[in-house]
Order: sequence, then structure tokens, then C-alpha cells
Amino acid sequence: MKKIVNNILNILIPIIYVVVMVMFGYYLFKLNIIPEKYLIIGGSVFGLINILIIFLSIKKHHLISNIIMLIISILLVFVTLYLFNTYHFINGIQVSESKITYKVVVLKDSSYQKINDLSNKKIGYVKDSTSDIEGYLTKVIKYEDYIDEFTNLQDMLYKEELDALTLEDSYLNLIYEEDEEFKNKTKEIYSFNVVEKKVVEEENKNIDINKDAFVLYISGIDQYGNVNSVRGRSDVNILAVVNPKTNKILLVNTPRDYYVQLDGTVGGLKDKLTHAGIYGIEKSMKTLENLYTIQIDYYLRVNFDTLVKVVDTIDGIDVYSDKAFTPWTNRDVYINEGWNHFDGAAALAYSRERKTYLTGDNHRGQNQQQVITAIINKVSKSSVLISKYNSILRTLDGSFQSSMPMDLITDFIKYQIANMPSWDIESIHVTGYDRSDYTYSAPTHKAYVMEPNMNSVNKAITQIKEVLEEN
Repeated sequence: MKKIVNNILNILIPIIYVVVMVMFGYYLFKLNIIPEKYLIIGGSVFGLINILIIFLSIKKHHLISNIIMLIISILLVFVTLYLFNTYHFINGIQVSESKITYKVVVLKDSSYQKINDLSNKKIGYVKDSTSDIEGYLTKVIKYEDYIDEFTNLQDMLYKEELDALTLEDSYLNLIYEEDEEFKNKTKEIYSFNVVEKKVVEEENKNIDINKDAFVLYISGIDQYGNVNSVRGRSDVNILAVVNPKTNKILLVNTPRDYYVQLDGTVGGLKDKLTHAGIYGIEKSMKTLENLYTIQIDYYLRVNFDTLVKVVDTIDGIDVYSDKAFTPWTNRDVYINEGWNHFDGAAALAYSRERKTYLTGDNHRGQNQQQVITAIINKVSKSSVLISKYNSILRTLDGSFQSSMPMDLITDFIKYQIANMPSWDIESIHVTGYDRSDYTYSAPTHKAYVMEPNMNSVNKAITQIKEVLEEN
């Protein structure tokens, strides 16, 4: 009986070993983040180990060879799991399509109760080049369409010049915020999801991310949920100007309420930068490109859930606050003056706070940089990185969206592993002056805006170009 068991193990263990080796090799080369020199070293070591295993097997030392194969198999299973999660995480942040929620709204005192009641009626909506709204509605009912800016549509519904509006969730949220009576005067009778095509085309396929300087736009939207299924105001607007030749990174923070000309609205009212996010990530990018006279190569898009999930997964972060306050966005949180240990909810509330500070938006940008730094410091600890790595990747599924191709991301990781460069990171922010004015997205009444200080903008432009052009 013992001999039979040994014979089975002598067959089964090598099979397991080979299968694990194949899976390890598959994801190792598919992910492609290990520099060639380390692959050569690792391949040589594995080659010698396999020669030893074969030699022991020939000499009938099956027990020793089986133990070696089992130990290596167990180690490779854990490594393969890391590679597997890394590959699917990076692959998952690529932009392919998004499902955006639209709602059909009518006046509350109208007789319309369901979508079929609007057959052959006049429905207004905002034309969206990335979403086939009319194509979806046509499959449901026959109707007469009317296309205009969503603020005009709102007024036309009040005047009963339109029977209904079909608006994306982020548009509705803005109207609800700017016009408190709109929610009381209307009702939602139908909702549907529309597949939104890829927003930003890959125009920069020739960029060598290890040699060529590039600009990454980091957009933080004011929404919860899967980042692929929501749009919202861009509350965080940071340009990361990266130059691999000089190992320099310049972080440029632009306040959310910066009063700028949204791309495509030349000659009309200016708007808050944050409102650009409602019209899609491309609108935000183009607006910032116009402001700083640069080209933005890629973007990384995150939302509220991203921050909350990261902080909770790494068991909180420690942040120093220069004053005590209760955040206006979360009254269940209290921030102490001095050091605070934040969970995800507290970190988010602290990052969003501006009303407590005299400098408002500018101080909020500093808080956001504190939180980002605290996360980096926490994750950089080897004990946290090793123990929480897979949990972080699983938790963040659906929390990132990027236009950067996967091969460029993996090339950058490979560059980091091969060279271990020490990055020189500088953070700057443009400033402005507080005032009230009408905005493109809410033209009926004045709102708080920040008039740009063009001296600070021009200084930022100079610094951006210096980093991009430095060799």
C-alpha cells in the first residue's frame, strides 16, 4: 500500500509542479513587468533547480525531489496569485465602454406615469456624441426629439414646450443642486442605461513612457459607485507632469471652482472647472489643455469610493490637521487639531472640506495632497504592501479608469523595477480670487466662483514646460 501511495505521489507531484510552472510563466510574460536582466537571472536559477530535480529523480531520491517541487509549487502559487491580480487590475482600468444611467423626467402634475405615455410626444435631451440615447429611446417608443443645452431644456419643460426630458444622472444632480424647486416640480417616470463609447482615443501611441515626458490628468469625481458607470463633477483636478529622463514629477492642482471657459463654449459664459466633468472626461481635459496651453496625453479617473476603499483596506491613515472642525459633507465625523487616524469616510470628508478655511479651495487642495501622501507612506511600508496587496487590488476593482494603454503601464513598472529611480516630486497650485458670477451650466443665478490669478497660471505654464523639455 505504501508503495502504491509513493508511486501516485511520484506522478502527481511533478504534474502539479509543471502545471504551476506553466501558469506562473503565462502570467509572468503576459504581465511583462519584469526587466530582462532579472528574467535571465530567475530563469537560470529555475534551470539549475530543475536540473537538480531531474538528477534526484534519476538517482531515485524521489522524496527529496518531491519536497523541493512541493515547496516551489506553493511559493509559485502565491506569486502567481499576485501576478494574476495585478494583470486583471491593470487590464480592468482600461477604458472600453461605460454604462451611464439616464432618467426620463416630466412635470409632477402631468398625466404621464410611464414611458409609453410619451408615445409621439416631444422629448428633450442633450446630444452626446459618445452615447446613442436616441437609438435606445427609439426602440422603446416613437417620439419627437428636441436637442439643446440642458439648462434651456429645463426652462422649456417648465413652460410645457416639452413633454419630457431625458437627462443623464449627473445633469439631474446639478439641476437639483442649483434649482431646489426642480425636484418638487418634476417626477422621474423611467430610467435606462446607455453604453458610452470610449471617450478618449489613443492619439499618443508612439510615446515611449520610459524616455518621453508626458502629462497625466488625474480627475476625482464627486460620485459613488463603479467609476465606469457614473459621471460627475470633477472635484479633484491634478496634472501630473512626468519626465523619466530627469526623474521629475510636477503635480499641478487646479481648484474645482476655477472660473474658466469650457472647451467648445467660446464666446459664452464661463463655468466652474468642476462642471466640465458632467460633460465627460474629455471636456475636462480639453478645458485644462486650453488653460495651460499644453497637450494632456492620458487620464486617470477616480471617484469617492476609490479613496474610501483604499483607506479602509489599509486600516486607516494618520493625517495632521491644523485646526479642529466638523466637515460640512459628513456631520458624523469630527476632525481634531493635530494628528488624526482616519478611516475611509473621515479621509474623504477631510479631503472635501473647504468651508472651514479662509482660503477655501486652495486649502482643500493641500488637504488632498496630505491624504495622498499619507496613503503612499502607508502602502510603501513593506509589511502593509505584502499583507494587503491582493486585498487592495480586489477592493479597488471598478474604482479606476484610465486611457493609458496597458503596455505603457507595464513598461513604466518595468522601468521602475529595473532602475529604481528616486523621483523628484514637486507640488504647486494655481490661485485665484473669490467672487460670484453666472455660469454656463447654471445661467439663471450667480454662484461662487474663483477668478483665476493669471500670474499663477502663467507661472505654472512655465514650470510645466520646463519639466517637459528638460533633458
